[in-house]
Amino acid sequence: MQLLRLLLAVAILASACLASNVLDLTKTKDFDSTVGKGQGVLVEFFAPWCGHCKNLAPVYEQVADAFSSKKQSVLVAKVDADKNKDLGKRFGVKGFPTLKWFPSGSLEPQEFNAGRDLNAIAGFITEKSGVKSSIKPPPPPAAVQLTDKNFDLVVKDPENDVLVEFYAPWCGHCKNLNPIYQEVAKDFENEDHCIVAQMDADNAAHKHIAQDYGVSSYPTIMFFPKGSKEKKPEPYNQGRSRAEFLKYLNEKCTTFRTEGGKLTELAGRMPSLDGLAARFYAAKSEARPKVLEELKQFVDRLSKAETASAEKNKAAEYYVKVVEKTLAKPDYVSNETKRLTKILEKHASGASQLSGRKADEIQKKLNILKAIVDKKIAKNAEKASQAEEEKKVHEEL
Repeated sequence: MQLLRLLLAVAILASACLASNVLDLTKTKDFDSTVGKGQGVLVEFFAPWCGHCKNLAPVYEQVADAFSSKKQSVLVAKVDADKNKDLGKRFGVKGFPTLKWFPSGSLEPQEFNAGRDLNAIAGFITEKSGVKSSIKPPPPPAAVQLTDKNFDLVVKDPENDVLVEFYAPWCGHCKNLNPIYQEVAKDFENEDHCIVAQMDADNAAHKHIAQDYGVSSYPTIMFFPKGSKEKKPEPYNQGRSRAEFLKYLNEKCTTFRTEGGKLTELAGRMPSLDGLAARFYAAKSEARPKVLEELKQFVDRLSKAETASAEKNKAAEYYVKVVEKTLAKPDYVSNETKRLTKILEKHASGASQLSGRKADEIQKKLNILKAIVDKKIAKNAEKASQAEEEKKVHEEL
């Protein structure tokens, strides 16, 4: 008896799982009693042996689910036109699958000839009936969307490194790449000058731009390096996984991003200053003022170099700040490391919220603090300093 109840429960569960919101109108009497009445009806005429029909089946189920709460206005149905050939012939069905829209109160169908993806079919029903589906709109793309209006402003800005995907909305390879490409764009969203962008090159207004760069197939991906306004793009011929895009962009843009947009331990650091600051931290109290002065002089020279930038100067100033505070308070690095770590932990747990750029700024400071107390860095820097001193003495002799 208990086994019987179990089997019955399984059968009920299976029945529930197999329930479909797609109405089967294969029987002529079912079709005639449903279509042309009070609701608009989308009908798929299919054949069980048809490969394209089999591919469409799960998408069509999703379409029906998306309008399942609106059955008083819209129905999604199907007809096995191989089993009921007369019904297929009645509406001029010559191939499978054929989708036809029957407006409310009408037996004069309108053929559906657009894409066979969920959004395209659901959009068609909404257009014809005015009834909205339950499909949530996709999130806005993370990649910068280029047009004929902003292309030069973004891509030709001499301060920007820009990766551009030239795509076409109908391109299957582009559709497959898009989720990965958007994830990569999210990984770099806090980088002001390493930009992941894309352009609909099939758009009539954009075709002349694509032609200028020799785009003849989709997707075509190009990297526009920073420099002069007359940029010469480099074709991107690497792999198309998220990891391969990250590796490529980190090398080209001199960035340190990981999947998820986090920073590696190298972000924000300047190796030459790592050594000086670590030497200061490892030095005895009486030797520290001399190393601090050496650090200040080096930072001053860096700020006047041709390669100087606001970002580099800001990082260099932080090294000086930390060393100066440590001179006054020996426990400063340890206490500051604990404080900043706690802030990031609260952010990660959701107890507090930081902007992405603020979290990056704190992580870069932590990276510098950890480098300053790194004994290996200090030891290597001391060896390099001694070698330099010996070289000077040798040259004087």
